[in-house]
Amino acid sequence: MHHDKMMPKEVAELINSIKSDRRLWAVAPCSHQYRLADSELFYGEELTPRAKEFVDMMTRGLADLRQREKELKFALTEGRTKKSAEVKLGKTVEKICSVLPGFPYEPSDCRALFDPIDYVAFKGLSRGTISRVDFVDIKTGASRLNQRQREIRDAISDGAVRIRRLGD
Repeated sequence: MHHDKMMPKEVAELINSIKSDRRLWAVAPCSHQYRLADSELFYGEELTPRAKEFVDMMTRGLADLRQREKELKFALTEGRTKKSAEVKLGKTVEKICSVLPGFPYEPSDCRALFDPIDYVAFKGLSRGTISRVDFVDIKTGASRLNQRQREIRDAISDGAVRIRRLGD
């Protein structure tokens, strides 16, 4: 208990009475119950040394949390911007990939879909004889097939592919 020079006698007596009565209990907003006699009681703005230490610790903790929040916001913003740029670059590369050196198909053998698969390649179409039909998806960096693309891959692997002629 801290006795401030400005503390009225009645307040000091009340604090002494609360500190000496082990039967008085309080409930914190978080529903925690505690004995008032075990509390740091003070009057006015002058904190007890223990209460001041607690407030200082909480203030430092809050400052640390605010700094961490700033760091996380920066990381998320920068990460989101970087990811957005990577996605845009990937979409651009997908569209021009068939005409770039090193592309394993003749550009004239490819038909662009872009979604859900980038290309259907009719191997040999430009030479007059199709030897194979490939479904081609361009990936950059660590990109992987999405759920829909995996379903297409699995349907092809399972032989669940057919050609249909409509209109007869």
